[in-house]
Amino acid sequence: MKISQLLNEASNYEAQLKNDVNAYLVRMKANGILTIDTNILVGELNDMGHNVTAESLVDFLKKSKYTSNVTVDSIELVGAPAEVAKDNNNRDVVKKLAKKAASTKRIS
Repeated sequence: MKISQLLNEASNYEAQLKNDVNAYLVRMKANGILTIDTNILVGELNDMGHNVTAESLVDFLKKSKYTSNVTVDSIELVGAPAEVAKDNNNRDVVKKLAKKAASTKRIS
């Protein structure tokens, strides 16, 4: 087998893996699932014919635009509760400031 053929197969494999992972993550987010057990995704990918481990998946997903935090135990998608809590905290601060501004008396 030629080296160029092996390199071509390797790049095709990585592209297919990336497509399969992205499709899975988008499907989970669309269904409102924002945290995924890493081992579940590993099992799904292995069932699709890929050969991945939790550690290799963590390295692979650290560059993904769909994930906010990736560990061997779990994968948090962008928009997961930690980010929602942060947004809610910002909203609460703005709401309190607005109430304070509305309740203070204007000096004319």
